[in-house]
Formats: sequence, C-alpha cells, structure tokens
Amino acid sequence: MNKVYLGLGTNMGNRLGYLNRACDILERSEHIFSFNRSDIYETKAWGYTEQPDFLNTCAEIETDLSPQEVLLLCQSIEQKLDRKRTIKWGPRTIDVDVLFFNEMEINEENLKVPHPLIQERGFVLKPMMDLDENIKLRGKTIKEHFSALSDEDKNSIERYETHPHNVFERQKSIKINNVNGEHVAEFGKDTIVIAGPCAIESYEQLMRTAEFVKSRGANILRGGAFKPRTSPKSFSGLKHEGVEILKEVRKKTGMPVITELMDVRDLELIYDVADIIQIGSRNMQNFPLLQEVGKQDKPVMLKRGLSATINEWICSAEYIALEGNEKIIMCERGIRTYNDYTRNTMDLAAIPVIKKETGLPVIADPSHGTGVRYLVEPMACASIACGSDGFMVEVHPKPEEALSDGEQSLTFDMFDDLMKKIKSIESAIKYKKY
Repeated sequence: MNKVYLGLGTNMGNRLGYLNRACDILERSEHIFSFNRSDIYETKAWGYTEQPDFLNTCAEIETDLSPQEVLLLCQSIEQKLDRKRTIKWGPRTIDVDVLFFNEMEINEENLKVPHPLIQERGFVLKPMMDLDENIKLRGKTIKEHFSALSDEDKNSIERYETHPHNVFERQKSIKINNVNGEHVAEFGKDTIVIAGPCAIESYEQLMRTAEFVKSRGANILRGGAFKPRTSPKSFSGLKHEGVEILKEVRKKTGMPVITELMDVRDLELIYDVADIIQIGSRNMQNFPLLQEVGKQDKPVMLKRGLSATINEWICSAEYIALEGNEKIIMCERGIRTYNDYTRNTMDLAAIPVIKKETGLPVIADPSHGTGVRYLVEPMACASIACGSDGFMVEVHPKPEEALSDGEQSLTFDMFDDLMKKIKSIESAIKYKKY
C-alpha cells in the first residue's frame, strides 16, 4: 500500500465547491483505501500575482496505484472539473498535484516528486502540517521549512472559514448571460422575468413559447424536463428528451434557461443545459441534493417548501452556501394553509423578510402561489411592489391543453398584458431596499 500526499488549489468560480468535489471523487475512488484532508487555507497568488486569492488544501491517501496511475487520477479529476488555466501560475478552476509518494524521489518528465519548489510554498506546507508536520523534505521536516519562511509569507496564509452567524457573507452579484456570453440581466439590479411552460411537452410548444416571451421582454426561459407530481399517474415530464429540447431551444433563441433538478444522478445532465439550477419545493429539505448543487459553479434557485417556515427555508439555503456556492436565489411560491380557494397562499411578507435576513435575491412565483390563472397578474405586480427581484410565471400556447398545471398558466395575451403593466408599476413604485 502506498501513502501519497496531494495538494489541491483553486481560485476561479466556486472555489470551495471545486475543492469539495475533487475530494469527493478521491474519497469515492475504488483505489483509495483511506482518505484524510487538511483544513482549507486562503492565500495570495504565488508567481503570477495579478489574480484572485487561492484556496488550498492537502489530502493524505492510501492507495494501490503506482505514481503514474496516481498522476492519471489527478489529471482525470482536473478534466472532470473542467480545469482552466490560461497562463503559467495563472488562475485555474482546480489543480491536483502529487506532493509526496511514500519516501520516493521521482524525476520523470511529467512527474517530479517532491516538487522542486515545495519548501518555498507556504500555501502547501501549512496544510501539509495539518496532516503530518514531521514529514521529511530534503533533510528537514516540513515544519522546519515552514518556520524558515518570512513572517510576511507565513502571515499571508489564513484559515478559510465561513462566519457562523452569516453564512451568506460571501454571496456575489448574480449576472446572467445568454448563450453568446452577452449580458442579459442582473439580480438585484434589473427586474427579472422568468417565463415559459410548466412542463416541456414538445419542441414546437417550447420554441413557440420561448420566442413569444422573449419578444415581450422575458429575460429567462423556464421549462421542466423532469416534473415532480403528486400522483405517479400524472405526466412527469419528457426527462432526457425534454433536456435535449431545452438545449436546442436555448441555442436557437439565445435565451438563458432555468430547469429543475430532482435527482443528484441527473446533475451533470442538467448542469450542461441550465443557466440556473432550480431546486423545487418538494426537495427544499433534500439535504444531499442541496449540498451537491452547493458545490457547483452555477446559480441555484431554491423554492420554499410546501409548508416550510421562513427559518427552515433559510436553513436549507445555508446548506447550499456552506458548500461554497455564492449565487443563491430564493423563490417564494406560496405555502399550504387553511385557504381552500387558491392552490397555496402567496406569502408576500416573506419577500422583504428574506431580503432583510439574508441579503439574497428573491423571486416570486405567483403561478404556484395561487394556482389560479386570473390571480397570477395581480400577485406578480404585488410582488414587485413589495420588493421582489422579479417573478417566474407559467405561460403556455394553449393552457387548456397543457399536460401540467394548465389552470395556472397564462395565455400569450395575458402575459403580454402582464409585461405592459409591470413596466408602468416599475416607473410608479419606489420601495425600500432591505
């Protein structure tokens, strides 16, 4: 059995998420028999300094793999996590390096262990000391090498921690681009309009709807390929075929898209097409799923659960934030009450509360919030008035023929009227930014 130490570093996108995903892959590998990792440290860039700060960690593994096989495993992780690095020592999504392999010295063209400059790199020595500070490196322990660094180098390495009282402190502005990389909208700055059918039923249905809502000013196209339904007998989406339709419509219209992820096994499939990953109300407390989307480098919209309190909803968002995702959007979609007229009760008060308590953007979903077509427009307008960052509504060419939630879907004419009314409301209403 071989004892191997690896160094992992990142300074692009969801830094914590990239580290956690890489460590997950290592720990789950059939050739890794034990796995231990250091704390995470944040450091200034080394070598090429005009770039964001890095997160670094080290891992200790026991494996039956040879040095070259370990190198291939590291490279496969980098490839899986879409490693990008444009210049030497420049920004990168993930680096996984072999630091030590037993007590061997390896000097091959593609693998040099230990690295020739490791004793100068405090960002490697510090996490290595968490694992074993007495490892020998060129006649000295790594602790002795670290002690020999300048005070400036040592003090520039800080343990990476999220403030326990504000896990959302690192949340970033969420900007949405189209398929060509052109700016479409920014949460917190623009009024975001997300529109489209509840479920993708065919290419023609989705394309026709996408072209219409885009022509009327919608920023983002919604469409469900996987649909959670109360009854297993109800239409539950076209699944993989629906994803392919969504991908094609996204490409042809240029609209960014949001679609729901129901199962972690479909994460890669959804990730490839979605500009925003939606977690539906039924999965608000699916904690393993929340943790996985928390590791991704894409915005996540978290819908409030059917009967969730505001605190429970915030706690679910914390699961995402603690994995490193810095782009969380909350969605108020109504809750179950004693009301028997509407599908749910739209809790508009939750919008300013969430913004005050978390600082996260909030989108309203009056389609699910009411379940009644004629109530969608007034509740969408009301949500803008009370401070939402926008709304998400269901639109269908023929709601009476819809395979899912037709009774709450707007016709094209109704969506046109809604967009005209929203423009007048935006110019007339001034609300306090919490």
